[in-house]
Amino acid sequence: MNLHLEPIVSDLAHVLLLVALLSYLGSKVFDAWLGPQRGALAGFSIGAFLSILPEPVNPAFYTRAIIGDPGALGWVFLIALLLKSVWRKDWLSQRESRLLALVAFAGAVSIYPGSLGVPGAPDFYNSNLGGFLLPSVTLGFALFAIWRGFFISAAAAGSGLALYGLDLHESANLWDCLIDFPSVLVSLVILVRWASPFRRLRKARDAASLPTPPRSP
Repeated sequence: MNLHLEPIVSDLAHVLLLVALLSYLGSKVFDAWLGPQRGALAGFSIGAFLSILPEPVNPAFYTRAIIGDPGALGWVFLIALLLKSVWRKDWLSQRESRLLALVAFAGAVSIYPGSLGVPGAPDFYNSNLGGFLLPSVTLGFALFAIWRGFFISAAAAGSGLALYGLDLHESANLWDCLIDFPSVLVSLVILVRWASPFRRLRKARDAASLPTPPRSP
């Protein structure tokens, strides 16, 4: 079913990409003058202004050409970045961000070798896992996420199915509606930081630096 809403969804995605990235950069660049939150608002305002410019000078013209439209996971990461930058709010818990990163990485490992022509790798991307299995797995993941209380993850899975079922994404492949290459890179960063030995050493150092409570007489 095509409701001809795909261009609107695409425009919204790239506006979100622009304001989220510029809000984050603004919180860093303008921190010394405005503070992180006001700096993020300044970046957001710049991004909102640029998003209404005509196509040749609109950054969305180039981001769409270079990276295409984000999948559902890309939407989640961008909204999380925007909320963190502007409202200083962690929309995703560490546990949920790691769950999404693990699922995205598993999906990337499944589809990229075959789609890139690695000898002997199954082409799960073009087969779409038979056209029935992948939607079923996605629905199963959404139900699992609801059971575990990861409601943003469940919404992401449902959004991917909606993008696919309603033809709201530039790609007719469910894989693209769920994940995209930039969100896979973000997932990889999350997983590397989670598994990093330096993180564990830093936590041990912070714990060791805490003052020892006085002993009771």
